Amino acid sequence: MDDTATPLRLDGFLPYRAARLATALSRGLAAQYEARYQISVAEWRVLVHLTQESEISVRDIFTRVDMDRARVTRAVQRLESRDLVSKLVNQSDRRLVRLALTPAGRDLATRLSHLATTFEAQLLATLPADSATTLLSLFDAVEAGLADAMATNSAGVRGNRSASLE
Repeated sequence: MDDTATPLRLDGFLPYRAARLATALSRGLAAQYEARYQISVAEWRVLVHLTQESEISVRDIFTRVDMDRARVTRAVQRLESRDLVSKLVNQSDRRLVRLALTPAGRDLATRLSHLATTFEAQLLATLPADSATTLLSLFDAVEAGLADAMATNSAGVRGNRSASLE
């Protein structure tokens, strides 16, 4: 390793820039729905994921939204207390609980979806003409590249572990 290498410039480092942008986007949208609908980021994520399927488990939600189980559980409790989600308990295994939107939850989710798509449209409108599609295609390419890199690194780690055990 070369100790004289140029120090990392954070403002030009993709992971740093992407994280910073993601945080700013999330905060910008959250400020709008928190002010209008008095829901938290965690509650927003639960509601939005419930629009993707008619029923979903808490485990599925915390896995998809990258939040810890306790935070998802608290968000679900708050949403349930506002009659926005209902819990559906599996009668053969009461530990298995699925969530569903109530009619009031579906109505709020519709309003939140409109708010989010308006927010997105405003942001995309600031880009040069016809570049929104290119931007989203580039996101796809970066995500695919990351998945490939992670798979390669995982295979390398497994390979190194098995080699060290032999």
